[in-house]
Amino acid sequence: MKKNKLQKNKGFVILFSILISSIILLMASGIYNIVQKQVVLSSYAKQSQKAFYAADAALDCALFYDLSPLLVQTAFPIDVLGAYSTDLTCGGGDTEARLLSGITGTGDDDYPYAYVFRYYGLQENFAGDYIDSGCSYVLVEKKGTLGSLIETRVTAAGFNTCTDSLIQGVYNVPDFDDPTLLERRLSVQYATL
Repeated sequence: MKKNKLQKNKGFVILFSILISSIILLMASGIYNIVQKQVVLSSYAKQSQKAFYAADAALDCALFYDLSPLLVQTAFPIDVLGAYSTDLTCGGGDTEARLLSGITGTGDDDYPYAYVFRYYGLQENFAGDYIDSGCSYVLVEKKGTLGSLIETRVTAAGFNTCTDSLIQGVYNVPDFDDPTLLERRLSVQYATL
């Protein structure tokens, strides 16, 4: 009779150990999923910061060329007729600001003078190599007349992932094929005499 009772309880230990192992495996896979998501989120935060600082640097460049007392006149004038472009140097790179043609303002919120330029700061590391520090597009819009209040709106769109190849003599064009591409925008409005 005693031998028969032992036969019935024989598989209990194996079943119990499989149950405990399964619970531990489920907990470990849950922790792994949480850690993996946190790593991805922290990576996006770093890339978002890179895009933000690219937009911030480009915005600073536009503000310098528009408001600096060191310059004789603004690089974005409101009395331009026809084609206009000017060279800018910011962040270790040279670029060209151009007046967008065909933009004419008709309403109260329209800016008849709109300029655009691409900002690509070149950041050098300790080894002397240039590293990707993001890139930006900047739109400078103006309205008003000479001798009166001139309203200006500057918008900078910064990107975290840019191409490293030399395209038309410039570096750092946003890599729109990259699935991790992030864009951050900064905008400022002000009025001057």
